[in-house]
Amino acid sequence: PNLAEAHAVKAYILQMKGDTDAAAAEVGIALGLDPESYEANRTAGRLSYQMHRFEDAARRFEKAVSLMDSDVNSAMLLVSTCKAMNDIAGMRNAAEVASRRADAVLARDQNNSGVMAYSAVALGALGDGERAKARMARALLIDPDNFDMRYNFACALAAFLNDKSAALEMLEPLFAAITAPLLRYFKDDPDFDPLHA
Repeated sequence: PNLAEAHAVKAYILQMKGDTDAAAAEVGIALGLDPESYEANRTAGRLSYQMHRFEDAARRFEKAVSLMDSDVNSAMLLVSTCKAMNDIAGMRNAAEVASRRADAVLARDQNNSGVMAYSAVALGALGDGERAKARMARALLIDPDNFDMRYNFACALAAFLNDKSAALEMLEPLFAAITAPLLRYFKDDPDFDPLHA
C-alpha cells in the first residue's frame, strides 16, 4: 500500500480498462507517495494525455524523461503532447531526444521492432519522412503482427507524414480484435485527429 510504483501500475491497468476516474485516484496516491517516481510520473502523463490535459501531460513526461535516461516511450509521448499543444520547438526537442535514445538502443539491438517504431515516429516528427517510412518497412518485415508498433506507425503517418490512407491501412489489423477501452483510447489520441472524418 505504500509503494508508489504499485499504485502506478494499478492506475495504468484501470486506465486501459477505461476507468479513468479510478486511474486518476491511483495516480494521485502514487504521486503523493513519491513525486519523484518514474513510474508514477509516466503513468500520470499517459492518463493526462488521454484526458487531453496536455500541459500536465507534458510536465509529467518531461519528469519521466529526466528520471530514466533510457526511456524512449515517454519522450515519444512528449512529442505527441507538444504537437497537440502546437509547441513545435518542444516537439522537435522531444523528437531529437527520442531519436538519440532509439538510435542508442538500435546500435545494440538492430532488430528491436518496438524501438524502431519510436524511431520512425521521431523521424517523422523531425520531417524525415523517407527515413521514417524505410524504418517502418524494415520493422514490419521483422514483426508484422506487433500491434503496438502498428499503432505507433499509424500515429506517425497520420500526425507527422500526412498520409491518412496509409495510417488507416496500418490500423486495419488492430480493429479486427479491438476492445472498447482501446477504441476509446484511439479516439482520444490527438495523433489521430486527422482521421476522425
